[in-house]
Amino acid sequence: MPDVHALLGGDADALGAALWAERLAYDSGELGCEDYWGAVARSVAVEELSEQEVAELQDADNRYFLTLDPRSRELIHDLARNDVRMALLSNASVAFGQAVRRADWFEAFSFAVISGEERAVKPDREIFEVLLQALSHETGGVSIPSAVIFFDDKQENVDAARALGIDAHLWPRNGEQGDQAERHGTEIAREVLAARGVPLD
Repeated sequence: MPDVHALLGGDADALGAALWAERLAYDSGELGCEDYWGAVARSVAVEELSEQEVAELQDADNRYFLTLDPRSRELIHDLARNDVRMALLSNASVAFGQAVRRADWFEAFSFAVISGEERAVKPDREIFEVLLQALSHETGGVSIPSAVIFFDDKQENVDAARALGIDAHLWPRNGEQGDQAERHGTEIAREVLAARGVPLD
């Protein structure tokens, strides 16, 4: 939000409301990059954006969502070092999907399922089925939902995954929006993974 506001100016509250009001349409692939940022810009009376301005806004958005908590990065490294297969399932735009695959930490992941590319969003059953189908290609076409350990910061997404038999767990939000008294998501994840026999040493 601060970086986007620095680029567009105007009323910060109106800008923040527009960022989230249009987000579901953007993450579901209904809105393209230019249309999404155009709608956000109009909320602060910026009527037209150049191609470069759209790219700068998307870059600012990507930087925020690609920033990893240090403890999360450490967990990813521990899993990768032990050859644990990881996949990313994200409600995100097509533009973010392109950016995340270039992130330094993404090399630890086998693949990503991005809602904007699939035109389905969590907690819809369809996007979890896409994930399971992609995983089944790595196991000879056999889909075993209970073999998938899934973490998400929204209970509705956890519940949707569990409804398909996936071993799903809530990862509390960390950082500025989180409750500082709440346990960090990596603590919960490490306990769950250790209990399932996943190597972390």
